[in-house]
Amino acid sequence: MYLAVMDSASITEYVDSAQSDIEDSPQMGEATMKASILNDFIELLGWEIPRNTELEYSVKAFASTYKVDYALVLDGRPVAFLEAKGVDTPLTPDFREKFEDYLRGEKVNWGILTNGQEYEFYQRRVLNSKVSVDLVEQTTLDQLPSKNKIIEAYQPETIRDEESEVIIEHIDVSSFAPATHQCWRQGLTREDSLAA
Repeated sequence: MYLAVMDSASITEYVDSAQSDIEDSPQMGEATMKASILNDFIELLGWEIPRNTELEYSVKAFASTYKVDYALVLDGRPVAFLEAKGVDTPLTPDFREKFEDYLRGEKVNWGILTNGQEYEFYQRRVLNSKVSVDLVEQTTLDQLPSKNKIIEAYQPETIRDEESEVIIEHIDVSSFAPATHQCWRQGLTREDSLAA
């Protein structure tokens, strides 16, 4: 059983560095964001490029082949996907749907969609032969230090030891994520969904 505690100081250090980079380049495109911000986030999660992280991993979705930005790999197979957008690119319902299809199509249970300022954490589940991809947490860069449990759930040791689902079950998102997921898919903000 994996019981590591994510160090809040490490998360705060990551946030401070990323915020500084974003302030210096608020129109940062995807390639620069991945190099200056996301590589540090992957390291914060405990993954290492290239040891257990594959870049530009081919996936099938919508009867075509696409590239997911990062495949996080254990024992030779992807266990999580991380998809990046530029800092200046909002996370739209179309991006979410495409990312969910990546997880569903490749049978990958864990995923993170981010533009460096917004972070969305996903879980693929199978219940009674029905596959769903659920948004388990949506947060912002400045809120990450208070989200250490969700970050722990996406660490390699936690996924390997099959503790991620246990951690997510203990995070009090049940009243928040399911009700708001449909609103986000429609392009509404968190505030809109809470008012709905």
